[in-house]
Amino acid sequence: MKIAATLSTTQHRLSLFVAIIALAFVLRGPLTGVGPLLQSIQLQLQLNGFLAGLLTTVPLIAFGIFSVFIPRLAARLGSEQMLFFATWVLTLGLLLRCGGGLSLLYIGTALLSFAIAVGNVLIPSMVKRYFPMKIGLVTAFYALIMNVGGAAGSGLSAPLAHHNLWGWRGALLIWVIPALLAMIVWWLPFKVAHATEPTEMKTHPVSTNLWLNPLAWQITLFMGFQSFLFYSTVSWLPQIVAKAGVSAAECGGWLGMMQLVMIPANLLIPIYAARLKQQQWMGAMCGIVLLTAVFLLISPWRSCYFPAVLLLGLGISSAFCLSMMFFNLRSNNMTEGVLLSGMAQTCGYLLAAIGPVLMGALHDMLNSWLPSLWLMVIAALIITFAGWKAGQNRKLADFQ
Repeated sequence: MKIAATLSTTQHRLSLFVAIIALAFVLRGPLTGVGPLLQSIQLQLQLNGFLAGLLTTVPLIAFGIFSVFIPRLAARLGSEQMLFFATWVLTLGLLLRCGGGLSLLYIGTALLSFAIAVGNVLIPSMVKRYFPMKIGLVTAFYALIMNVGGAAGSGLSAPLAHHNLWGWRGALLIWVIPALLAMIVWWLPFKVAHATEPTEMKTHPVSTNLWLNPLAWQITLFMGFQSFLFYSTVSWLPQIVAKAGVSAAECGGWLGMMQLVMIPANLLIPIYAARLKQQQWMGAMCGIVLLTAVFLLISPWRSCYFPAVLLLGLGISSAFCLSMMFFNLRSNNMTEGVLLSGMAQTCGYLLAAIGPVLMGALHDMLNSWLPSLWLMVIAALIITFAGWKAGQNRKLADFQ
C-alpha cells in the first residue's frame, strides 16, 4: 500500500510538473504577440490610438483587479481545479479574440487575461506545496519556459501574420494549439485532485493580515516596480533612444537581445536563491543593475544605450524570478504563498498599467524623456531597498 501510495504521489507530481511547464508557455506569448501586430489590427478595425492602446493595457488591469480574488476562489475550488478551469477560459478567450469584430476582440482579451492571472498567482504556491525540495529548480524551468513563450510571441507574430491567409488573426489564433495542449495535460492533475482534499486553505489558516504586514509590502514593492520598469521599457524604449538616431528596427533587435539576456537569469537566479538562507545582496543587486541601466539611458552617448538595454533585461528578469521565489521562501505554507502572490501581483500589475501611461503623460507635458527616466531611477531605488529588506531570512508570521 505504501509503495502504491508513493508511486501515485510521484506520478501526480510528475504530471503536475509537465502541466506547469505546458501552461507556462502560454502565460506570456498570447500577450507579447499583440504588440508587433498592433498597427495591423488598428488599420483593419479602424481603431484610434486610445482603443489600440487598450489592447495592451486591458491584460494588466485584469491582472491587477482579478489577482486579489484568486486565493479565495482557490480555497473553494482547489488550485488544480482552478488551473484546469483557467485553461478552458484561456482557450475560449483566444478563440473569441480572433473570431469577429471589435467587441469580441476585447471580450476575448479580457477572458484570456483572467485565465493567465490564475496561472500567475497559483503556480508559485503549487511549486512550494508539491516540490518543497526543488523549489529553485522548478521555478527556474517555469520562468524559462514562460520567457521562451513570451519571446516566441514577440518574434514570430509579425512573420506569421505575413505568411497566412488570415493575417493578424491567424498569427494570434496559433496560440490555441498550446492552450489546448495545456488543457489536455492539466486533466490528470485535476482528476487526481478532484478525488482528494480540494485545498489546504482550511488546514493552514493565515494568522496575519498581509495588507498590514511589512514584509508582504516589501515583496509587493519589489515585484511591483520591476513590472513598472518592464512594461514602461517595452512601451517607450524605441522613442527614448530615437533621440540618438536609433531606428525602430535597430531598437527592435535590441529588445530581442534583451529577451535572450533574460534566459540565463531565469535559469540561475531561482536555483541560486534557493541555496541561500538570505538573499539580501541578490535583491539589492537587481536594483543596482537597473539603476546602472537607467543612468546609461540618461547619458548623452549613443554607445551607452545598447549595454543599457542588456542590463535592463538582466535586472528585470532577475527581479521577477527572485520575487517568484520570495512568495515561497517567505511563507510557511501554500495558503500564505497564494495570498502573498495575489497581493503582490494585484499591486504589481496595477503599477505596470500606470507606468507607461504616466511616463507618456510626463513626456507630453514637458516634451522630454528626462523626467520619465528619473521616474525610472526612483523605481530602481525602491527595488534596491525592497530587495534588500525582502531578502532577509524572515517569514510573514514573524510580523504578527
